[in-house]
Amino acid sequence: MPEPASPQHPNPPVPPEPPLSARLISRNTADWEQALGMRFVREVTSDTVSDAVFARYLHFEREFVDTAARLAGAAVREAPTPAALAGHARTLHALVTDQYAYFTEALRTTGVPETGERAGAQAATLTEEVLRAADSLGYAGVVTCMYAAESLYRQWCATAVRTPSARTEVADWVRLHTVAPFTTQVRFLADEIDALNSTPAAEAELVAVFGRVLAAEVRFHDAAYIE
Repeated sequence: MPEPASPQHPNPPVPPEPPLSARLISRNTADWEQALGMRFVREVTSDTVSDAVFARYLHFEREFVDTAARLAGAAVREAPTPAALAGHARTLHALVTDQYAYFTEALRTTGVPETGERAGAQAATLTEEVLRAADSLGYAGVVTCMYAAESLYRQWCATAVRTPSARTEVADWVRLHTVAPFTTQVRFLADEIDALNSTPAAEAELVAVFGRVLAAEVRFHDAAYIE
């Protein structure tokens, strides 16, 4: 009598690979955690950041808005689809209207701080990093730089907003990064990254850029502590 056939055990399904936007973070875990734990984030979250430090930060951040606007403009020019063009155009408009207005009012409240040459040079490393990536990698570099900065803010502000600052200018700044249109912009950038048709070599370049931007973000925020 023939032996019964052994039951077939099909191979378990292979889980789908995470999207590129998630891989950029997971492959930069150390830099991601360092950025989330930097001094400025800790002090804003605990509402212990000094007025002088926050004023210097606002000054440097206002200067960086000009860089962000240039990145958004480059993204408009290189946008691969009409939807991408519209999304980056909205970002550019918000930067040169709402963001400029916010910083004008915030710096009127805090006062425009004096900043030394060393602090300014350290803060400028973030601009240097993102413009270099944009020049060398084009649209993919632009959206990767923007996503690195904005996904970082979405993450740490989501925690900081739970313990809002007693100071309006600090609380408002955190809250702005937890609601639309900012959160919508972060999702848009993630979608643009996930739609990139990148080779393994190109992905490795984007992973490296993402990590360098996170490291530059730490240096940028630390510059606010240099008197």
